[in-house]
Amino acid sequence: MKKINIFAFAVLTVFSMNAFAQTNEIKLNDVLAKMEAVDKKMDAAEITYTQEIFYSATKETQNITGNLKYKKPNSIFIVQKTPQEQRIYIDGKKITIYTPENSQAVVDNWKDVINGDFTPTSMVNFGSNWKTIRKDNSINYIGEDEKNHIIEIVPAQKNEWNMQLHVDKTTMLPAKAVVTAAGLVVNVNIGEYKVNRNIKKDVFKFTAPEGVEIIELN
Repeated sequence: MKKINIFAFAVLTVFSMNAFAQTNEIKLNDVLAKMEAVDKKMDAAEITYTQEIFYSATKETQNITGNLKYKKPNSIFIVQKTPQEQRIYIDGKKITIYTPENSQAVVDNWKDVINGDFTPTSMVNFGSNWKTIRKDNSINYIGEDEKNHIIEIVPAQKNEWNMQLHVDKTTMLPAKAVVTAAGLVVNVNIGEYKVNRNIKKDVFKFTAPEGVEIIELN
């Protein structure tokens, strides 16, 4: 009799787990579809962000603040205000990081950077890029709180990091991300969305001031 009960319990457990997984898959598809629909109506956006990085080895915390301007399809301009001023230009192919204090600009391939990118850049255009992101990563619905849906992004091959993305239930825009990787935890909060305001194209183009050293990594 005990064996039958154990067997029945096992069957019921498997059934419940499958039903739970199917429910979460339905919720995930609904969230992604709504994010994509909102993104299709957004041609440009401007946000502010804070980024807190905790290093477990040294128990130190670094705080970063700044603002980001985004214009479809791939133009991004970031002004990082603290701890060191940087201006970051992205055109979908190249990323240029200009540090005025050092009179130096580093140019790299954007694809080489984006896979390990934990900045607001990977959040603000998630609605239009989730299908591409899904090719190399697993995306799962893991729950919700009072204000947000929570989805998790994990690399399909090497589980070197994971990101929990909080999506505002009202706007269906990313509001927060918690990234866990080897030796660090990154908390990113973005807000003050200004959508579809006219942003001049010149903002996204880097023009090196006189005397600035250009370093091409690729």
